[in-house]
Amino acid sequence: MIMNEDVLLIKELKMVDGFPGLLELSKDFFYEYENNNKDFFQIDAIAEMDIRNYFQNFIGNENTMAYIAIIEERIIGYITLAVRNQPNYWKIKKIGDISGLMVSKNFRNNGIGTKLMMKGIEYFKRKGIKYYTVFTSVNNTSGISLYKKCGLEQLYATLYGRIE
Repeated sequence: MIMNEDVLLIKELKMVDGFPGLLELSKDFFYEYENNNKDFFQIDAIAEMDIRNYFQNFIGNENTMAYIAIIEERIIGYITLAVRNQPNYWKIKKIGDISGLMVSKNFRNNGIGTKLMMKGIEYFKRKGIKYYTVFTSVNNTSGISLYKKCGLEQLYATLYGRIE
């Protein structure tokens, strides 16, 4: 869906925003992630209370932030961010983590993911963060493309094994 730039609002998530749109987007996030590796990322059950608690943890916490993208009063995307301490042996003591980024399928390829990423980078800058990470499946080619477009580089690889 092509959208008019003027109708997009990106703002900090607050308790008053409610969670219905976030609940559906998060379910879509997990089901899409499951498709990246049906063996390893198998969904057992997605409880709405777990999703609600996840997002509530980003509200009012000094080291976390969630932004939502809204069009016509409907939440169509989000990014969740955290500042975390590194082990003492690293020179870089604090880094940022993007723990979740999702845009509704109907609104993709309109720059919303990029705008959410830029909002996240602004947050990390305000917190004095110089480096940030995001975890994603190697099969999430559209996500990886977005992250690279936003200046991220591959840092490491996580491998997994299966015991039969």
